[in-house]
Amino acid sequence: MVFNNCTICSVYTSDNEAPKRIRVKCNGNQITLYLKRESEIPDPERVRIDFYDGQIGCVRTYCDLLLGRNYDSAVKEPWTADCEILEVIEIAQGRRNLRTKVDKEIMFTSFRQGEICGEIQNFSVDGLYFITRTRLKYDDTIEFVYSFIEKEYELKAVILREEDFRDGRYGYGCQFMELPKGAGRDIQQYIFRQQQGRVW
Repeated sequence: MVFNNCTICSVYTSDNEAPKRIRVKCNGNQITLYLKRESEIPDPERVRIDFYDGQIGCVRTYCDLLLGRNYDSAVKEPWTADCEILEVIEIAQGRRNLRTKVDKEIMFTSFRQGEICGEIQNFSVDGLYFITRTRLKYDDTIEFVYSFIEKEYELKAVILREEDFRDGRYGYGCQFMELPKGAGRDIQQYIFRQQQGRVW
């Protein structure tokens, strides 16, 4: 994930203490934390960190940190930590849910039309958008199987909006219904890895 506007994060050092607010600098995929004291991060392995991005929202993560001395005289903090995000726990968006492009053709089962072929264009944790040559109706429900982070889920969604492309294709915006346990978190992790080019 590339943060667009992130300058601060909250670092959780223990269960009993309030998280520490620490300055962050992001340059592409490179994330650097700036520390006043080396002891601000007692254990640099698998640290709970919340990043606050002006466009994406609050990204709750587990990270590995590599601590080192800061030799840049233009920076006031004497310590830095290179940060690698290991796992995204949750993305709490401000304005809207983060989406990822997919462009994958799969089989759907429509409640009214039976089996249909469609191409998923994008996913968010709330729903999906797909294109098909089968005319569906508002409020129709679809079911399909999809794998996120190597785990397969049976998903169900309801159609909320339709686009007619005038070439025999139709686009449908759908909202997920009753996501299976763990699916929401895996979808967010999938979106994060997709943005980093790490989805396999």
